[in-house]
Amino acid sequence: MMENVYDSEYPLWIRSLAVLLAPFRAKGYTVKKTHTEKFDYVPTGKYEDMRGSIVDGDLIFCGGEYAFSKVIRYLSGRSKVSHVGIVYWWNGRLMILESVEPDGVRIVPVSQYINNYENSGMPYNGRIFLARDRRLHVMPKRAGATVGDVRQRMVQIVLKTAADLLNRESSIKDVLQFFVQGCTGRLKHVDNEQFLCSEFVAKCYSWVGLDYEGDGRGFVAPEHIAMSENVEVLIELV
Repeated sequence: MMENVYDSEYPLWIRSLAVLLAPFRAKGYTVKKTHTEKFDYVPTGKYEDMRGSIVDGDLIFCGGEYAFSKVIRYLSGRSKVSHVGIVYWWNGRLMILESVEPDGVRIVPVSQYINNYENSGMPYNGRIFLARDRRLHVMPKRAGATVGDVRQRMVQIVLKTAADLLNRESSIKDVLQFFVQGCTGRLKHVDNEQFLCSEFVAKCYSWVGLDYEGDGRGFVAPEHIAMSENVEVLIELV
C-alpha cells in the first residue's frame, strides 16, 4: 500500500491503479518512494535573462501538472520532474530535442515552453529547470585542445544521433509498460526504437559514452537522469 503522505497530490485513478497492481509485484519489490533533492533549493531566473548562458547539450527538465506527467512523477519516487530534453542553438534560436507522446521525437523552440506550449497561448503547466551534465565539460587530454573543443565534438555526436532519431514514435504501449513496471517490478524493457523522453536522451548521450543508470530492468525515467552525480541543476526558468 502506498504511503498516504505521498499520495494526496496525485489523482485518485493513479493511486487506485497502483493499489490494484500491488498483488502482482515481484517478490521483494517495492514502489520507489524517494527522489533527488536537487530541485528543492534551486534559484529562479527569467528565461530571457538566462538564455544567453545556455549552451549546446544542456538539459531541460520539466515537472508537469498534466495527467501523464503525474504518472511519471508518481512512479519515480514522487519526483519533481516528468520530462527531459536536450537543448541546442540553431540560427539564433534555442531549440529542444525531445520525445513526447504522441508525436515522438521532435524539435521545438524552448520559448514555446515559456510562452506558448503546444500552441495553446499559455506557458507549460509546471516547473522548468535548466541542467548540465558536467561530463560534457571535462578537461581535454590532448595538448592544445580546450574544454570547448571537447564539448563541441561530443555535442555534435549527440545532436547527430538525435537528428537520426527524428520522427521515431513514442507509443502509449511504452507508457503502459512503464506504469506496470513501476507498480510491479516484473517487466523488462525491450529496445524497440520507440522512446519515452528520458530514453531518448539516454540513447543520444550513450553515443559519447555518457550513460545514466536506470531502474535495473532497462527503464530510464527523467528522475534517473537527474539523480546522476554528473548532472547539475542550474536554475529554475520562469
